[in-house]
Amino acid sequence: MSNNKTKKHRTIQYVFKISTIIIICGLIVLLLPKIEGFKYSYQKGMPWKYETLIAPLDFPLHKSAEELAADIEKIKEEQAPIFNFKETNIEAQINKLSEKINAYRTAYNGKDMDKIILKLREIYSKGILLMPEKMDPAKVKNILIVKNNIAFDEKFSNVYTLKQAYETLVQYIESLHLAKSTEEGILSLGLNNYINPNLEYDAGKTGLAIETSVKSITPTQGMVNRGDIIISKNDLVTPEKYKVLESFRIEHEQSLGSTIDRIRISVAQTVLTLIAIMSFSIFLYVSRKRLFYNNRDFFFLYSMFLLTIALGSISYFQHINILTIPVLFFPIIVNILFGTRPALYLLIGTSLLVSYYAPNNYMYFFMQISAGIVAMFSLSHLQRRSQLFIALGLIFLTYILVYGAFTLIQEGTLTPKHLFAVVFLIINTGLLSLIYPALYLVERLFGYTSEISLLEYSNPNHPALRNLTKKAPGTFQHSLMVANLAEEAIYHIGGSPLLARTGALYHDIGKTYNPIMFVENQTGGLNPHDPLDFDESAQIIIKHVTQGLELANKYKLPEVLKDFIRTHHGKSKVKYFYYSFKNKYPDKEIDESLFTYPGPDPVRKECAVVMMADGVEAASRALEIKDEENLTKLVNNLIDGLLQDGRFANADLTFKDISTVKRVFTEMLINVYHARIAYPKLQTKA
Repeated sequence: MSNNKTKKHRTIQYVFKISTIIIICGLIVLLLPKIEGFKYSYQKGMPWKYETLIAPLDFPLHKSAEELAADIEKIKEEQAPIFNFKETNIEAQINKLSEKINAYRTAYNGKDMDKIILKLREIYSKGILLMPEKMDPAKVKNILIVKNNIAFDEKFSNVYTLKQAYETLVQYIESLHLAKSTEEGILSLGLNNYINPNLEYDAGKTGLAIETSVKSITPTQGMVNRGDIIISKNDLVTPEKYKVLESFRIEHEQSLGSTIDRIRISVAQTVLTLIAIMSFSIFLYVSRKRLFYNNRDFFFLYSMFLLTIALGSISYFQHINILTIPVLFFPIIVNILFGTRPALYLLIGTSLLVSYYAPNNYMYFFMQISAGIVAMFSLSHLQRRSQLFIALGLIFLTYILVYGAFTLIQEGTLTPKHLFAVVFLIINTGLLSLIYPALYLVERLFGYTSEISLLEYSNPNHPALRNLTKKAPGTFQHSLMVANLAEEAIYHIGGSPLLARTGALYHDIGKTYNPIMFVENQTGGLNPHDPLDFDESAQIIIKHVTQGLELANKYKLPEVLKDFIRTHHGKSKVKYFYYSFKNKYPDKEIDESLFTYPGPDPVRKECAVVMMADGVEAASRALEIKDEENLTKLVNNLIDGLLQDGRFANADLTFKDISTVKRVFTEMLINVYHARIAYPKLQTKA
């Protein structure tokens, strides 16, 4: 029955993992662009570093952006402004002026008065326009006049501005040689009040005409025939060659829009994505089995893989320079929570795929790997805020050095335009500072514990530790010694020393419920276990594990610290009372479950080392002679006994690790219990 359950559980595990990988792979492929990138990179003035390039097909020469801009500017300059002819109020203005002039009419100048009115009518018929402020009259040669929905060309010199119309009318009146008083009287009438524009500029129609003309611009000029040499190896990329290469690139990308091409590219992208993901999966399976088999860790790591690609895709879909995107964001979070190696493999896999979005793939990949490695090792144990900002400075410096080196290789010089890249990298590095608050959210959402949080939990002023110090001072001193031993051992065999230390501080907090029942808190006198049966005493001792977990829930300790409480005795027995029972009742059947801790046995390396340190520290206190020989024998016997009992069967430990732990424990205990010299007493004269 249990075998069937195990098989079913394994099947579910594998289905979950395979489904996760397939879904993640599919989502990543959707995020990748479906246009095949142009495989050549080139710069004006630099030599062509590839083999001679021959045109594989006929293609047109595309105009450069500068040429298209010049064509558009020419259209704007040559486009005649459009004016609408307005007939309203013309006759009214002419009649008003006629009435005013009639006051100066005599028998001798009647014809001249009529000529003035006819001149004004002539001016209106040609057109009076009000020039828009942004229009330069010197550049306008012709205009289009729309009258009764019919447009006709007119030379700009044939129409009047308000000023020209006024001056023309005044000059005409002066040319009539009227009597001085009559001329002065007419000119004093305010002739400008009777001259109003009847040609109104239509910005909408003019803009529409320009837009129509722009759309008709031919984007190409000339052809390159199949078989023509585009550029030979080592030739300099001149402006003319650059134009041909750009035309070939455009034609290449435009020819990849068919459904077949998209399917072909999608299949290829799926293969590449699977290779990247499977490489990461193989690493986890071989080197980090605990992460691979833990569904939460597995899902989290692959989510980080997907989110990193999604972050990189922003540059493609939102047209943002890829140097601005903080692609190292999620690999650094993985590095802080899981260590350097998983983060490094995640970095390599994601950088391979994110480089797909970069114009210069190799440079971008080199930048990310270099800066990522710097980030991994500078943040391998993040315990202070200053560490993050120092790491960000190193990341930025690495980015700048790699970018500068590649730019010098490819372009031969650094120019002010490259300052934009520096600004992008500053933004990139600045966004990485959001890792600190993001880490808090990740811990809360997924239940992880970073070293920053462990530092907070290891503070002796934490309520749980304060309570332990107050109620069970002997246990607290024991925990401190266990913490010192475990921390030093982990330093030597690899792992998280801070996790080992913090876990050791909390492993015995359950003893605060009934501290007097534990020998380290007894000050002499009667032993409270004396009146109890052996199995009752064993149950009291065993209970400190479950009571410790109750306190852990009360103080909301993370699961990683609860593991130390659960596993610091594993499934071992309370040997003192177990052996006492067997010695006193050799023929009596014993219920071994009453003397056995609930477990489980430790899996984490740090938990296993705390188990060793717990036993060694407690046993060393009982030694009468604490010399090097006795301490060495004690450490070896105790740890070998745990090993033989199978306590480390599931732990991430090697025999070499165990030998190192023995040596470290022995050296530390010898230093703790070193001989003290006796101070001489001051002799007084009799």
